[in-house]
Amino acid sequence: MAMTSAKSTFTFSMRFYIFLSFLTLCSCGGSLSSDQRKKIRANMEAKSIKKISDVELTEAAFNYGRSLAKTIELKDKSLTNQTFLDSLSKAFEVQIFSMRPKDSFLRGVEKKIIEAYASGGDLSGVGDDLQKMGTDSLIYTKPLFIERPDGSLEFTQALGIKISRKQVILSIKQ
Repeated sequence: MAMTSAKSTFTFSMRFYIFLSFLTLCSCGGSLSSDQRKKIRANMEAKSIKKISDVELTEAAFNYGRSLAKTIELKDKSLTNQTFLDSLSKAFEVQIFSMRPKDSFLRGVEKKIIEAYASGGDLSGVGDDLQKMGTDSLIYTKPLFIERPDGSLEFTQALGIKISRKQVILSIKQ
């Protein structure tokens, strides 16, 4: 009988400690500072599902591509500084590359874009372009020209920036 009494006392004290621990945890409450609340709300908004139309996606992709192209043109218009292009690619999670006529490594969409740029008669009105590439990527292209002595333009290459739809969507501020 002494053994049963010790066992029930042990069980009672364990239950008491578990109850006391639970009560302590519950009473600690959630007293967050206003900065912590703002960060939590911002994280929740960033992870929320956003409905974006094709027009908004296209506009955002153009803006994203144009801002990157502007940065590239200021630093490396000839697209020869591979270290700079690689660091920019990594920082913005995109692929940056040069597309030249007769390049054997171009994919179908890229070949069509280059053919359109190269075959254009009046190149003064030719601008940047955005095309779908697969199901989850977009390709932003911008033609690069050299000016001939007679004042006409000659297409030499195009800047290509492959952007995932996810990156475009994350760049949209709502």
